[in-house]
Amino acid sequence: MSKQHFRTGLLKGLIYLRIILHIPFHYGFRPHFFSSPVAYIRFLRRALQLLLVFRHNKIVRVFNGYKLHLYLPAYPSKAFFYAIESKLLKSPPGPTTVVFSMTKACPYHCEHCYQKKDGAADLDESLMIQTALAVKDAGVAMFDIEGGEPFARYSRLLKLVQSLDERSEIWINTTGALVKPGMFNELKTSGLFGIMVSIHSPDRAKHDAFTGVPGSFDAACAIMKSGRSAGLVTACNSVLSEEDIRHGELDRLMELTRELNCDFVQLIHPKPSGLWIGKKDGMQTDPAMIQTIQQEHVRYNSRAMNAYPALAAQVFEEQRSVLGCTAGAADRYYIGAGGEVQPCEFLNISFGNVKEDSFGVIFARMRSVFKVPCSDWLCCTQADAIQQLFIQHDIKQTPLPWKITRELVESWDRGEPTPIYKKLGIYS
Repeated sequence: MSKQHFRTGLLKGLIYLRIILHIPFHYGFRPHFFSSPVAYIRFLRRALQLLLVFRHNKIVRVFNGYKLHLYLPAYPSKAFFYAIESKLLKSPPGPTTVVFSMTKACPYHCEHCYQKKDGAADLDESLMIQTALAVKDAGVAMFDIEGGEPFARYSRLLKLVQSLDERSEIWINTTGALVKPGMFNELKTSGLFGIMVSIHSPDRAKHDAFTGVPGSFDAACAIMKSGRSAGLVTACNSVLSEEDIRHGELDRLMELTRELNCDFVQLIHPKPSGLWIGKKDGMQTDPAMIQTIQQEHVRYNSRAMNAYPALAAQVFEEQRSVLGCTAGAADRYYIGAGGEVQPCEFLNISFGNVKEDSFGVIFARMRSVFKVPCSDWLCCTQADAIQQLFIQHDIKQTPLPWKITRELVESWDRGEPTPIYKKLGIYS
């Protein structure tokens, strides 16, 4: 991959300058957005503060512009400006991202799967699309469509992608299984932006053992190359254990993804949810380990590592000094394949099902709990309390229904408010 694919140093500064100059021009011709010149100036100041949160990341040059962050739509797309408006002009502020599961079907057996215990059948197709449109209208500018394995129900996947518009940057999470020739080209024509491919070890045997499917490593690598050939932006999703990181697996993963011409590597820290609910060991609670990964995030996004993909390490981005916990539509949330609305894919609790209540009612219910973004990683701090409710109520399937979720969320502590949102002044 050419080093010019990424922007660091002076080149990155010039892109930020371009954006800073473009935003006032873009909104200067839209006075209906602002009640007064003071409101306009306040918006510009907030936009600058928000974008500078991502200054530690390298910028990735993509086919329609520049990506400042994996979960911020590319500048200067319509989705980028929709995200800015949703975050800074809506009251209360809207989320940027939804992780949208469109099927539970999957031929893999990943040991950490957060939805393997989900009980409900897939939503009726028409209700699924109706929900996706309601999600978009509520402010979401980036759809992260997943399964199970989305390509296990390709016709359903294609219709979902086709139902969205240019206000949405559309990604698909895939294991690499069941993708057939021509699918990527058809999806890109329909609006697909990129693919996130799961590779949980740079070692072929270890990855195959993790998924329970021989050949899954080679399939993932082949799909990454195929997606790139189709003109899609590519990202690698990886859950590395503490032991793997201590033994240099992150460096080997970054080397592998560089060879695969990958744009991003999302390093997801292990979480006690789904099949791992109740798991204690290896959940990345060691402060020294977390600090090491945070340092690696900065290093791999530096000019010295310009030939490598942009590293998006969750433990860096979830720091109190960056974005904190973004669950509950502070910035992202999750729609399960069966219609459950959850604050995060890694929190096995539900605020309601769209088969029983309207999406608007459920969304407002969730936002009433997550009124202000806070700093605690709820997937870690609330894992024991969630597990105890499953045991107490003898519930075998995830997520916890709303009537039981209420027992938890009415009293839980989400930590201190995240400073960036207080600085922006967009929450009461």
